[in-house]
Amino acid sequence: MNTPRTAPVRSARRIAGFTALPLVAALALAGCSTAQSGSSDSSSSAASSSNAPGGTATAAAASNDALRAAVETARKAVGSGVVISVEQEQNGSAYEVLVVTDDGSEHEVHTDADGTSVSGSPRAETSDADDRAENDRFVAAADLDVSAAAGKLEDLHAGTITELGLDDHLGKVVWEGDVRDPSGTKHSVRIDAGSGDVVTDRVDTDD
Repeated sequence: MNTPRTAPVRSARRIAGFTALPLVAALALAGCSTAQSGSSDSSSSAASSSNAPGGTATAAAASNDALRAAVETARKAVGSGVVISVEQEQNGSAYEVLVVTDDGSEHEVHTDADGTSVSGSPRAETSDADDRAENDRFVAAADLDVSAAAGKLEDLHAGTITELGLDDHLGKVVWEGDVRDPSGTKHSVRIDAGSGDVVTDRVDTDD
């Protein structure tokens, strides 16, 4: 009677199993590599999206909406009057707004970054007769209000309006404004407060 020959079969199975191990390991490593690559691509895509020009443009538009909100909030806080100046302060975390009332006096109002609430109380500035006369002249000459002037700046340059106010330039009353575009360049613009025509438009290199 012959003894069954099982040992070679077991050996063959062991050899086949050992041979398959490197292949399984290689496939597992390839899968991990693909997963990590996909994760990296997703992270890179998300980062690119957050830094896309569209995102910057949206932030600028929101900031300009906050500037307009600050104008309305300041006017309501004073009760009446015409806004002759609005500007960002504290690195964009607040706005300072100047409102001129019917008697020609100035009132300084500070709002939060959204422009929706007043910080403290409106403060009446000390104005002499010359100050009041100048304020009255500015208000009378400004057929364009501050919101319309902001729109003119937006038409010229996409970006954040950091400052906008009435001033004199070569005998004319103008809106002087600064716009910071997505690349960080500051554009200084003067708009005729009566006609709305562009008086000057230049890149400010003083920063």
